[in-house]
Amino acid sequence: MIETEEQLGGRRLEPGEGFSFACRPGLACFNTCCADKRLPLFPYDLLRLRRGLGQSSAEVLAGFVELEEDPVSGWPVLRLRLTGEGRCPLVGETGCRVYGDRPAACRTYPLARAAAPGEKGQPAREVFLLQEAPGCLGWREPRQLSLEVWVEEQGLKPYQAANDRLLGLVMHPRRRGRLYLTSEQTHAVILALYNLDVFRQLAATPDFARRFGFGAGSVAEALASDENLLALGQDWLTGQLFGPPASAPGRTKKKAKGRGR
Repeated sequence: MIETEEQLGGRRLEPGEGFSFACRPGLACFNTCCADKRLPLFPYDLLRLRRGLGQSSAEVLAGFVELEEDPVSGWPVLRLRLTGEGRCPLVGETGCRVYGDRPAACRTYPLARAAAPGEKGQPAREVFLLQEAPGCLGWREPRQLSLEVWVEEQGLKPYQAANDRLLGLVMHPRRRGRLYLTSEQTHAVILALYNLDVFRQLAATPDFARRFGFGAGSVAEALASDENLLALGQDWLTGQLFGPPASAPGRTKKKAKGRGR
């Protein structure tokens, strides 16, 4: 999780700048980049992995994920758990087993993307960085690319949209520096953002909308779509950690929990 400028790694891709890259089975380095990397998994990543694997969110969490705490922000961070040989558990001899639903970090490579909330409702501010990993032969391929073409080809737009929405929670204005979450609050983060099958059960309870100040229609809409359910989970979690918006109609203002110290 990027919190400061100093954490950005790699050379920035300047506006309008292109790059040359291609990854294909014929390269000697094919599949070797899927080793010794502790990739972060954002909520939309896990949503898609769940689909690609045909497993429940709880099964994906138990089988492929490890949890740690970001040392700067205090947020819980999920990462793809490597095999004993240090390889991605989702890669076979012929390549990625869930290529159509692979995480954003895999799609974005050979670039990395960092984003920050936009000012006053404006789109997120983003920076792309070149990740010229040693041993990657894809950089020698003659195919010229623009950032726009790469984003489109790699199917990054829904990932970026979901991650940009998440910024409203991660960089919440009521967060003051590093978070110190209780175990209960950490459980709420995993429940609302990653364990959608279990959160759906909570959202489907008859009094969920009334208890947490949501419209019955918005809850029904969320229950019909994983993407909408993830958005509902984020809104629910924001209220649990930081309290409801000051202007929220019909909701009792609660003391915010889990603020930084």
